[in-house]
Amino acid sequence: DTSGLRMRLAHTEAESRAATPPPPPPPEPPLAAVPAALPDPATIPPREWLYGTRLIRRFVSVLAAPGGVGKSALALAQAVAVASGRPILNERVHHSVPVWVMNLEDPQEEQDRRVAALMQLHAVPRDALAGRLFLHSGRSRRLTMAALDETQAIVHPDAAAVAAACRARGIGLVVVDPFVKSHRLDENSNAQMDAAATAWAEIAEATGAAILLVHHVRKGASADVDAARGAKSLTDAARSAALLAPMTAEEAEHLSVPAAERWRYVRLDDAKANLAPRADNARWFRLETVSLGNATEAYPSGDAVAAIAAWKPPSPLRGMTAADCNRALDLIAAGPGEGVAYSAHRTGRASQDGKGERWAGRVLVRQFGLDDNEAARVIAAWLKSGLLAEAPYHDGKQRKTRLGVRVIDARRPTGSNHDRSNA
Repeated sequence: DTSGLRMRLAHTEAESRAATPPPPPPPEPPLAAVPAALPDPATIPPREWLYGTRLIRRFVSVLAAPGGVGKSALALAQAVAVASGRPILNERVHHSVPVWVMNLEDPQEEQDRRVAALMQLHAVPRDALAGRLFLHSGRSRRLTMAALDETQAIVHPDAAAVAAACRARGIGLVVVDPFVKSHRLDENSNAQMDAAATAWAEIAEATGAAILLVHHVRKGASADVDAARGAKSLTDAARSAALLAPMTAEEAEHLSVPAAERWRYVRLDDAKANLAPRADNARWFRLETVSLGNATEAYPSGDAVAAIAAWKPPSPLRGMTAADCNRALDLIAAGPGEGVAYSAHRTGRASQDGKGERWAGRVLVRQFGLDDNEAARVIAAWLKSGLLAEAPYHDGKQRKTRLGVRVIDARRPTGSNHDRSNA
C-alpha cells in the first residue's frame, strides 16, 4: 500500500523535525546608552508608507471586523492595489511592491476566484499582477509562527521559513488572514499573544516588509481597538489598527440606502494610528457581486463572487445649479423671522413669532424636497466647508444672546453646478 507508506514516511519525517531542537538565538549585543544623534530634520528619511497611512514597511498593522462583514475582501483588495500600484480603493499607493497573501482558511481556487473578481471589477490587467501577487492556502500547508513545545516554552517553527521566502521573492507586504490561524497559542493570554504578534513584528523588521494581520472582533463591539477578540497584546503591538463594521440601520436611513441593500455597505474606522493622525471621517465601501463567466454544463450559472469597491455617499444636491443653492443660502441668510437667525441643528425651536422652525435644514426641505436626513447632511457639509458658520447674535424679542448660522458670502458656489465637495 504505497499511500500508507507515504503517510508513515511523512509521519516519521514530522517526528524527526519535531525532535530536532531549533538553533539557539544569536547573542544579544552589549547594552549601552547611545547618545542622541540629533540630525537635521530635513535629513531624516520619511516613514516608508506603502498604502495610505495604513500599511508601512517594518511594522505590523491590524484590520479587525466581525465575521462575515468583508474584511477578507478588503484585505485582498488592498493587496491587489499595492501589488499592481493601482489605487483601486481610492487610497494612495506610495510604493508598489510584491505582495504575499497568506489565506489560512480557504483553498487556492477560492482565492483565484476572489482575485479574478477584483481584477474584473477594477479593470486590473493580468500583467499588473503577474509575478507580483503571491498566494498561499492554509489548506495546502499550515502555518505555525508561534506554538508551545512539550516543555510549554514558546517556539516559532515557521518564522525562519517565512522570512526566507519573503527575501527570495522581494516581498514588501504580507497579508495574514486570519491571524488566529497563524499560531497555536491561547488568545486570552497576554504573554502568548504578545509572542505571536512579536513573531510577525520580527518578520517585518528582518525583511523590511509591511505586515497586515486580519483579525476578528467581539460580536456587538464598538469601533475601538479593545474590541479585537482575545488579549490586547495584538493591538498593542500594532502601529495601525482599523475596524470594519457593517452599516447600521440608522446609518442606512441617514444616507438614504435602501434597507434591502444595507448588507452591501461597510465602514472603515481608524481605531489606532500611532504613526499618523487618525482620519477625520470613516471611509465607506460597497460589496459588489461579480459574475466570473465560468459557466459549465454542470454549473450553467457559473460563479458569482463578492468584490469590494470604494463608495462615497451621493450628495443630496447632485445636479443642482449654483443658482439653486444660492437661492437657498439667501433664504438661510434672511432667517426665519425678523431679528431671528436659523439654527444649525434640528434642536432649533420655532421662532416666537410663529414663522417656522429655526433649523436651517428646513429651507432645503422646502426648496429641494429633501428629507430631514439629507438636509442635515448638507447643513453639516456646509458648516465643515466654511460656507456656513455659527455665530452668537442678540435676539431682541427674547432679549438674550443665541447661536445662529450666517452665510459666508466669499464661500458661495459659482459656475453652472454646485461644488459637490460642499455637500
